[in-house]
Amino acid sequence: VKKLNTMVAEKKASLAPVIKELRQLRQKCQELTQECDEKKIQYDSCAAGLESNRSTLEQEVKGLLEECVQEESNYRYINCMKRNLEVQLQRAKEEMKAYVSPDPQERRKAIREQYTRMILEQENLGKKLREKQKVVRESHGPNMKQIKMWQDFEQLMECKRECFLKQQNQIAIGQVIQEGGKDRLVL
Repeated sequence: VKKLNTMVAEKKASLAPVIKELRQLRQKCQELTQECDEKKIQYDSCAAGLESNRSTLEQEVKGLLEECVQEESNYRYINCMKRNLEVQLQRAKEEMKAYVSPDPQERRKAIREQYTRMILEQENLGKKLREKQKVVRESHGPNMKQIKMWQDFEQLMECKRECFLKQQNQIAIGQVIQEGGKDRLVL
């Protein structure tokens, strides 16, 4: 037992500096763990703030991109309108040049002259059509009477044809005798 106690005492004596060092290391470990937890909390807080900022910035970028697309569209629209206006201005200049030109061939090319000519043609056509309409209105009554007479004539001719066909059929069946202006059928 003494021997064992001696061995334990020796071991305790040899382990005492290590245990002393271990205590210091444990204390240092606790301090570092506490510091690590504090730093982790700071990191998480900072990361959440940065994520929030990133989300806000992404929204802002998205809005700016949409605005950029809209402005590009407006730019293209304005350029198209500008080109259209330039073309119209060029046409107006050419029209003025043709309109004030002393050359009659050049003046005939002017849009104003072309439209004036077209208006005159349409007015003349309108006059002719009104005259034609007047003639049609005036002859409508007599024409309708003529149509009625023609229809009556067709009916009369159809009736005569049917009578002729009946007479032909009666001759085939029997003999028709005319006496004193009256027809008689003898079978």
